[in-house]
Amino acid sequence: MDLRAAVDELYGVPLGDFVATRTRLTTTAKGDDPALAAEIKALRKPTVAAWLLNRVARDEPQVITDLEELGARMRSAQSQGDMPALAQARPERRAAIDALIAAAGRCAEASGATFGPSTQDEVDATAVAALADEQSGRALASGSLLRPLSYAGFGEVELDDAVATPLRLVPPLPDDETDDADETEDDTKEAQEAERARQQELEQARDELREAERELGAARLAESRARAALVSARDLVNTHEARVADVTSLITRLETRPKA
Repeated sequence: MDLRAAVDELYGVPLGDFVATRTRLTTTAKGDDPALAAEIKALRKPTVAAWLLNRVARDEPQVITDLEELGARMRSAQSQGDMPALAQARPERRAAIDALIAAAGRCAEASGATFGPSTQDEVDATAVAALADEQSGRALASGSLLRPLSYAGFGEVELDDAVATPLRLVPPLPDDETDDADETEDDTKEAQEAERARQQELEQARDELREAERELGAARLAESRARAALVSARDLVNTHEARVADVTSLITRLETRPKA
């Protein structure tokens, strides 16, 4: 047994069996590898949302694969400034998020776990993070999440203490590619600086969009209230016009009535 095998087994058991399984694995490793035993003993119990997502990674991995593939397409379109492609992907984005929530719900139902609104929100947030950030998608697919993920809207997702062990989420470069990587380090730094500048500009544009959307919402509300007031005023005008007509008719009848 190595740490990866222990993690795979431990984070696949029912949540209620986590502590007992960790104790058993620790005891098993202690005689042959005390260092491994200490690493296993230090593994933390996941939250309910994280455990359900780990179950999805094992029971319905295609849901996560679809989410990762969509995220890669959307990030590529965003980096190229392909707004039509991004707009076209929005319905798929919501469908992929809902699919992950539904899969987590099925895992909760099968295990008897509670899947309330707050847990659903945490699964939703994790799906958004996986769509926005490649590392988050790999963390989700690892099946060893400790907590749900959250994307702040720019930069990379904070993954510290999010996965059971510091697994390499991005595969290492082959040896024959190492020299090429060294040669392109300067280009990479320049590209990263350009990306940071683009992200900052994008975030400013998003802030402006959110402000414009808020103002539009306020204007629509004002318009709705004005329309309602107009309808009410028209009803009031109609009521008073009808009253004036009735009183005028009464006066006419009284004026033309023969005198006694």
